[in-house]
Amino acid sequence: MGRLKTRAGGLVAALAISLLILGLTAAAAIVLTRLERVRTGERLTDEAQAAVLRAADGVRTQLGTLEVQVQNGTSNPRLVAALEARVDQETLRDLLLNEPWWDPFRRAVDGFGLYTDETAAVVTARLPSGFDVHNLLHDARAGHRAASGLVLAKAQVTAVSAAPVALTSRSDWPVLVATRSLDVSTLAGIAERAGASVAITDGRRLLVGATTGPAAGPQDPALSPLRQAIDLPAPGAALYGGAAVAALPLAGGLRILAGSTAKPPAHGALPLPPMVLAILAIGLVLAVGSFFALVRRPSEEPPVELTTASTATMVGRYTLVSRIGLGGMAEIFAAITTGEGNFRRPVVIKRLRPELTGDPNAVAQFCDEANLLAAFRHPNIVAVHDFGRWQNQFFLAEEYVPGRDLGRIVAQSLARDQRALAPEIVAYVAQEVLKGLDYAHHVENDGGRPLGIVHRDVSPENVVVSPSGEVKLLDFGVVKAAEGRVTKTERGVPGRAGGRRHGRPLTARPTAARSQRRIASSAIVSRNPATSPAEAVPSFPWLCDSGMISFEVT
Repeated sequence: MGRLKTRAGGLVAALAISLLILGLTAAAAIVLTRLERVRTGERLTDEAQAAVLRAADGVRTQLGTLEVQVQNGTSNPRLVAALEARVDQETLRDLLLNEPWWDPFRRAVDGFGLYTDETAAVVTARLPSGFDVHNLLHDARAGHRAASGLVLAKAQVTAVSAAPVALTSRSDWPVLVATRSLDVSTLAGIAERAGASVAITDGRRLLVGATTGPAAGPQDPALSPLRQAIDLPAPGAALYGGAAVAALPLAGGLRILAGSTAKPPAHGALPLPPMVLAILAIGLVLAVGSFFALVRRPSEEPPVELTTASTATMVGRYTLVSRIGLGGMAEIFAAITTGEGNFRRPVVIKRLRPELTGDPNAVAQFCDEANLLAAFRHPNIVAVHDFGRWQNQFFLAEEYVPGRDLGRIVAQSLARDQRALAPEIVAYVAQEVLKGLDYAHHVENDGGRPLGIVHRDVSPENVVVSPSGEVKLLDFGVVKAAEGRVTKTERGVPGRAGGRRHGRPLTARPTAARSQRRIASSAIVSRNPATSPAEAVPSFPWLCDSGMISFEVT
């Protein structure tokens, strides 16, 4: 019965893990699909904005061409001569409507008129009814220059240009007006130039529109996004379904719209982006593989017994996970501390070795290290979070730095790349170490006097480097200070306290304090910012390849 329950529990766990993988895969696919849609929308918006600029330029070209034709008409010598001679209205009408010398102008425009003032027309031909050119006449007459614009007459968009006829015998210059309708065929040419569907609107209705294909009317389905955007503020752009529409203002209170639509997928194209399909395929393979891998575990495998924190080795409020080091005075453990709301924080526990708990000198030195390090606040020195005594065991709780000591990094570099670390990395690590040493040497006591702390065991094993490039000093247990220490180095025996040897001969000389201070200060003060290795902090991602500590309690 117990085996059946275990088997059923395994099936449920395998199914749950597979469903979790599928759910995460589907979520990732949805996110990528939405990102792809956002990118597509941004691309279509950019295309629509570029197209509306080309379309507006096309309208201005139509106005400019009409304006040139009107100015050419005003300089016709026969027209100027007739106006200088002040011929009567009937004669002038006959000249402009029937004479062959005026025929090229008549064919070039849709309609024209000659105005002697801002209201009365001497001659008109094919001018649309119901359109107002009063403002253009005023601008042309007052400025003695051509004026152009768009007017709306009976729902028809018309380009209008007015230019004065310069006369020498009179000051009241007549004004020649010409029109050209912006109909579907004209707008189709503008749409071809813009590379998109184009329409003109007055903000309430679509007046005329055209696509890049055959000529179409306002109800053409290809113009549907433009009909939805008739009230789009100009300038502006917006998405309407699978299309983007951009708008720019035109003369006469009109707006020009241009729409860019996503191209339909080609025959046989994939229904989703390749990246999304690849993620779905990988997720499906992982889910199926995980399910069968978990289901096919040997049935005789004994059930796993979970170890709770209550049965694990505890030191105060810290749960020891694994021992990661052993020194002459202390054991080093990876540990975690927990709290309310599933709070978990990894730490490193440095515990005085049990056989030294009865040694007053060892206990004093351990306490001294805790008191000193508790006052340190520097990014290049491992921080101490807690100090205490648990069941007659003294311990320090220190910051956990995910990484490797410098000695292992050098060895790993030689093993992996057959070469030593790059000079810029060596310079960077050395600079960070010197920063920590300089800080420790100049830290002050409560009276404001420097403690003159010297590490005396700066070795590759006591420098840890994280994958992100953090460099921190470890193990200040053999430090020497000018004052305020509980234990003192034995006189005449460098590097010894209480009969124990500390540090290395090279770093335990009596002149270590002065040498370390000079080196640290010189390196920090004389550093050239222009060539500082800190400008490009190196990273060591390969530190995470293997062997990192797992903080799961077992």
